[in-house]
Amino acid sequence: MAKSKIAKQSKAVKHVRNNQNVVPLNLDIPYKGSQSTQAQQFDVSHLLHLGGNKENEKINSRAVFIRSFCKKAHQYVSNGKSAQSVTGYYESLRAYLAFCDALNVDPFSESGYLKYAGNDGELRHRIKIFNPSKRLWEYNHGDELGIKESTATSVLSLLRTALEWCGLPISDWARHHRAFSGEKTPFRGYSDEEEKLLVTRLEALFFTLAPQLIAAKENNTPLPETLSLIISLGLHEETVQIPTSLKVNAGVKGKNSTAVNTASAFNLTMAAAYHLMCFFTSLNDSNIRQIAHPIDVKTGERDKSMQVVKVSSYKSRSSSEVDALLVSESFDVDKRDGVKFIKLLERLSKLYGNGEDGSELLFSLNNHSEVSDDFNLTPLNNNLVNTLHLLSPHRAGSLPWFKELFYTYRNQQVIILKKVVNHLGRTVVHKEVRETSKPKAGQGATNSAYCILSCYTDLPLKGILLPLTYSEIDSDSNVTVSFNYRSGKTGYFKVPACDLTLINDIEQYAKEKADKQPRKYERLLLARTSRYIPSDWKGISPISASLMKRWSVEPNHYYLSLQSSRWREMSSNQAYAEGGIQAVQSLLQNKRDTIERSYINGLPSLNKVILSQGIEVIENLFDNDLEQAKDAVAKKRGIPMLTYEEGEKKRKTNPNGIACDGKQVMIDGKNTQRETNYALGVDLPCAEFDMCHKCQSAKAVDDVDAIYKLISYIDVFKAGLDMFPDSKGDVLEKIEAFECTLDGASNDVFNEAMKKFTAQGRHPRVSIDHAILSM
Repeated sequence: MAKSKIAKQSKAVKHVRNNQNVVPLNLDIPYKGSQSTQAQQFDVSHLLHLGGNKENEKINSRAVFIRSFCKKAHQYVSNGKSAQSVTGYYESLRAYLAFCDALNVDPFSESGYLKYAGNDGELRHRIKIFNPSKRLWEYNHGDELGIKESTATSVLSLLRTALEWCGLPISDWARHHRAFSGEKTPFRGYSDEEEKLLVTRLEALFFTLAPQLIAAKENNTPLPETLSLIISLGLHEETVQIPTSLKVNAGVKGKNSTAVNTASAFNLTMAAAYHLMCFFTSLNDSNIRQIAHPIDVKTGERDKSMQVVKVSSYKSRSSSEVDALLVSESFDVDKRDGVKFIKLLERLSKLYGNGEDGSELLFSLNNHSEVSDDFNLTPLNNNLVNTLHLLSPHRAGSLPWFKELFYTYRNQQVIILKKVVNHLGRTVVHKEVRETSKPKAGQGATNSAYCILSCYTDLPLKGILLPLTYSEIDSDSNVTVSFNYRSGKTGYFKVPACDLTLINDIEQYAKEKADKQPRKYERLLLARTSRYIPSDWKGISPISASLMKRWSVEPNHYYLSLQSSRWREMSSNQAYAEGGIQAVQSLLQNKRDTIERSYINGLPSLNKVILSQGIEVIENLFDNDLEQAKDAVAKKRGIPMLTYEEGEKKRKTNPNGIACDGKQVMIDGKNTQRETNYALGVDLPCAEFDMCHKCQSAKAVDDVDAIYKLISYIDVFKAGLDMFPDSKGDVLEKIEAFECTLDGASNDVFNEAMKKFTAQGRHPRVSIDHAILSM
């Protein structure tokens, strides 16, 4: 029957089935942890319950908000965005819901939002109580720790996106409170001392183990139970045995269960490769993880003796590719092993992984010798710092805590110290003293005694015999503590006279243990003891990263922290010192505002020193002239010159308008500076300025006067072309090389220098004689 005109004109809602409009009832989101390589579906239906706990009451009115959040999350990922970002939004929403439920306020209302983010809200409270300089062991039980204002900014940004996905008018609510304006604390790059220690030991591990792992695979021969690695500790050497087995002894149930042995030789080698890749490329964590086969090795366009590796990966946040170059040249520079490293890593990766195009270069193997689903750096780093004995130069700051631990263990007690999250989501300190068993107290006393002594010296502490000998107090109020190793070697370290009682107590504790053992055994200062029988520990140190975590000693307070962000900051500082912000931008491949915000145009601490000294100079100007004021500040601080002037002194250029560190690093040809210094027996800076075009140390200074001088130097070479026809090829090579160096100047500086050259002619310190002498 035909429908009536009335039916056709009806405005009633028609229930049309459209699969595209159907919202699934199951509440899940794409979830990807920071260490995971694949996103997984994660059920978030627990968010419907009070406190995010399914054992609590279910609030049905939340379903519409949580369903909206899930829908937006799936759309976000389907548009090519990161599932890891969705994970951050979920975590912020979960914590926010738990806080509101604890206070019995509606989280999906303006009042609930302002209770958390308002002018007198929870985030403001946490910022007020934050104390960045205080270490965890300095707090009392129950003390709140708080958060940095920059952390609050990140938390709120994530939460606002999450609530917006829930369908709330969050932009309107945000107008009712002040914004957070905290600056981010810049990452602290590795110092020169830390860089040398890290690179030396990471390269030792990688270049020792990788060839053996490759040979075993290529020759189809079984690996030995352990691989040996020699680590230098000053004048002493320690041999470390690294197990090759991928089996996991504990924590895996059933034949098909998988786990990763992060202490195995292969996985430690890959962990070392990750950090060396950070060192060579300066890429960030996500880009390092995304580096994939194939690796491209090419010969340099300008210099055929130079090999360049182009490593590419995808930077999803900015929807752009990033790349890094690893250079191998025939001269001595810190990063000379870049190409050798990447070639060796590529072979290792192909042999133990699938090696297909697009497969990841870095990965770990599980207990079934299969590529693991994740590359979890946290346990890998814990094993690396322990195996390679990567101690922080700032570890002495934890001496009071190690001392407290030692005397507590001596009383057969143990301190439980950790961070816990209370019902409001605040991080608070849990600190209590408990009784413990004699064996655990003895082991704890030995471990804490080891940490105390290691804060005074870098020497190995294994095999030291009793007794110790002590010198008189010297003019610096220090006492020299001397000792003998069982091998017959000797050693010593200095301690402040005020700490002598502590050292005596450690020695007395060792004597008490030695008195209980049979006389046939050596009387050792530090040893493992079982049934009064002393024995050495495995490796260099009896301490592990897990023990430091149990004692709540934070990263970089005893062991060095291994972070891609610290490698990038180190490279940023080095690049800025040499080439200004343009070099940093090229190296790190960030936008200019990102660099200025995150990396503070070079070393932040140095900038603060310069600013501080400048203020002191201004204060002294009232009674002195400028030079007297600067001298007064330098004398007061006990330094030869102000830090700014010292930096300016380093920027002085040679006759070519080029700056360098005084060390000749030849691209092609002999290193004549090294031969000269060897013949004279002295260490003189390079003065062979006609060789600058072949020297890697030669850098253009981003300064108008320096670039003006370099332009003038190139001009005199061009003028001298016809004067020396037999040397025309060499001269053209020099011109090309210096013009390449000139590219290091920024456009503004180059344009200003060209204006001076056009208006004033050649620099007054540059003449045709320079070209004649050079040719």
